[in-house]
Amino acid sequence: LSNIEVTRRTLDLFVVSVLLDAGAGNVWSYHDAANRQSINRSEGLAVASLDMFLAGIFSSDPEDPHRVDAQGLLSLTVDQLSTGLQVSDTNPLVGLEGRCSLLQRLGQTMLDSTMFFPTQNGLPPRPGNLLDYLLSQSSNPAAGGSVDLRHLWAVVIEGLAGIWPPTRTLLNGQSLGDVWVCPSLAGGPEAAARSSPGVDQLVPFHKLSQWLTYSVMEPITLIMGLTFDGVEHLTGLPEYRNGGLFVDLGVLELKTATLNAAGSGPDSVPSFNVDDPAVVEWRALTVILLDKTAEKVRGIFGLTSSQLPLAQILEGGTWKAGREIAQRLRPDTRGPPIAIISDGTVF
Repeated sequence: LSNIEVTRRTLDLFVVSVLLDAGAGNVWSYHDAANRQSINRSEGLAVASLDMFLAGIFSSDPEDPHRVDAQGLLSLTVDQLSTGLQVSDTNPLVGLEGRCSLLQRLGQTMLDSTMFFPTQNGLPPRPGNLLDYLLSQSSNPAAGGSVDLRHLWAVVIEGLAGIWPPTRTLLNGQSLGDVWVCPSLAGGPEAAARSSPGVDQLVPFHKLSQWLTYSVMEPITLIMGLTFDGVEHLTGLPEYRNGGLFVDLGVLELKTATLNAAGSGPDSVPSFNVDDPAVVEWRALTVILLDKTAEKVRGIFGLTSSQLPLAQILEGGTWKAGREIAQRLRPDTRGPPIAIISDGTVF
């Protein structure tokens, strides 16, 4: 296979894996037959994604199983995904139906966004076809070259806009994805009407979109030699490991009234819907604190943001630390200090 096709297939896998990898809950695990071990949470979902990819569950062509294409995703059923993820009554996965719907919508969205996912040889569009679009925008694709991150962001935020559930925050009738109303910005809870919020009340996170962006840059650079300009404009990821770190360390605390009004999740931690103002504020503060943490870490080691980018601090620092402190404080579930009621399409 050529480097271009190897990269396309890697991107096929990465896009599906990222979209499947919202929080799995505290019970689910995946039995990895090859290594004879059970793996939970993100690692379990990653191995499951790879196994399903290798089995051809996302391809419409049995003769070419190791790829993901629009027709394969559109024909994916909840039962197929449930089997691939080993879901059962005793091994439940949070948001199974939401994950399946997300992948189905990815299939339709690629058919509707052929500018960003240009088809090859009359075949159904694939997530990996985003590479072809980026190469068309590159300064010198034949010799690696570079491309402005805004082109990749356009693929993710515009080309994939159709995958997000229509029940999300709307602005002028347009579903915004991982963008939520923060009533405190408008001074009152009446501002939380999601159907017509003012722009000044909206907080954009795009956690899965940014994670996807971080994820696909790596194989494109390593395999194709194509680099990205403007990576510093990506933010930290406001998800429960990074955010949980700041709660578990006492940097952030829930207000007493908010805590008293919360539901009860696993380990008796407070539980909220994903669009609850407390969760929106928690996630917003997490983004800011990740920037401040990155500045302090770089200062300690005398490194610049180019030498130690935010992505490395997230991967090797805050996310890992958030998981480890959760395991120490809540060994039975290893869950976050605040439980989020989600449909499997946020985090």
